[in-house]
Amino acid sequence: MLMPSRSSCIALGAVFLLNGAVLSSWAPRIPAVKNDLGLSEPQLGIALFGIAAGSVPSLLLTGRLLRNVSTRSVCRTASLLFAGSLPLVALADGLLSLTLVLVLLGCASGALDVGMNVAAIEMEAERETVLMPGFHGMYSAGVLIGATTGGVAAVLATPVGWHFGMVAAVLLATLLAVWSGLMPTGHRPMPAPGRTTRPMRIGGRMLLLLAPLGVAALLLEGMLTDWSAVLAAGEPFAHSGIAASIVAVLSASMMLSRLLAAPVIRVAGSRLVVMASGLVLLTAIPSASLQSSPELLLVGVGVAGLALGPLFPMVMSTAGARDPANAGSLTARITAVGYLAYLAGPPGVGLLAGTVGLPPALAIVGCTAALVLLVLGAVGLATTATAAPHQ
Repeated sequence: MLMPSRSSCIALGAVFLLNGAVLSSWAPRIPAVKNDLGLSEPQLGIALFGIAAGSVPSLLLTGRLLRNVSTRSVCRTASLLFAGSLPLVALADGLLSLTLVLVLLGCASGALDVGMNVAAIEMEAERETVLMPGFHGMYSAGVLIGATTGGVAAVLATPVGWHFGMVAAVLLATLLAVWSGLMPTGHRPMPAPGRTTRPMRIGGRMLLLLAPLGVAALLLEGMLTDWSAVLAAGEPFAHSGIAASIVAVLSASMMLSRLLAAPVIRVAGSRLVVMASGLVLLTAIPSASLQSSPELLLVGVGVAGLALGPLFPMVMSTAGARDPANAGSLTARITAVGYLAYLAGPPGVGLLAGTVGLPPALAIVGCTAALVLLVLGAVGLATTATAAPHQ
């Protein structure tokens, strides 16, 4: 069996970066596309739902597909489709065509999410060490690069077609440069002789234990991404400079914590890291939102990002280590549930804010999710992580 080389780790890291860069490049150009096509807010909402409509079924289908297809094939195909489809947004001439393009992007995104995470799980199993947070750090780097360059393109009023064409060209060139490094790991560990597995039963129990951790992590990420800039721009903060930079600070802090998390997890273990993250988030989010200093808000969001960054990668890693025979299916289901929470959480915060105000709403949701992390970190993750080779 070939051990994954340094070049294969770099290649998979490039795939994670590509995944983060595509939709984060699209997000800053949504207003321009809306204006170019003359869409109303409800029409834009319908089009944006196309991403979820494509990604969730694709997540689940890819989980099953990986029983018979290598992760290398999935990563290569989905990466080409994901980056290559981005310029099609500029060719849309109305609501229907834009929605169809976004459904296509969602399908490619869902397949790539599962393929790259299962590939990372296989590499961890072969090297018997923690790699997942670092790969997700590359994803965060892609998000930061895509959002930053997209913001610059929006400020310069660069035509959407030119912008997306350049993004696709750079990402596809990067993918081709690491093409040969995407080796098939082929490592699907089976249980030790004499031990009987019941994949569906194990997978179901794992889903019940790990899905709430993934939901809490992605709900907090979606909440802070969608609402922190709104909070900074409104009362009592009213600071446009902080509002403009706060999402970049969140992304950068998550990227940093993910890139540096592996040695901490190896020494401290998943259980302690999850509980420590929950404790930090339980303090940082209400402290940041329930005061009036914009500078402290920025620091609080940055600290929250440091605590939040490693959590979802750890959920993926633990799922694969505990039930490797069903890694694709389990990863797909956890990602699908978490993605729905990522989408549904921010609107829920908005509804709650209409009743109690935005700062208390962020504090309430943040504290609730942090408490879930504390409890499940102590009970659920401690139960599931014991079989991981790197714990």
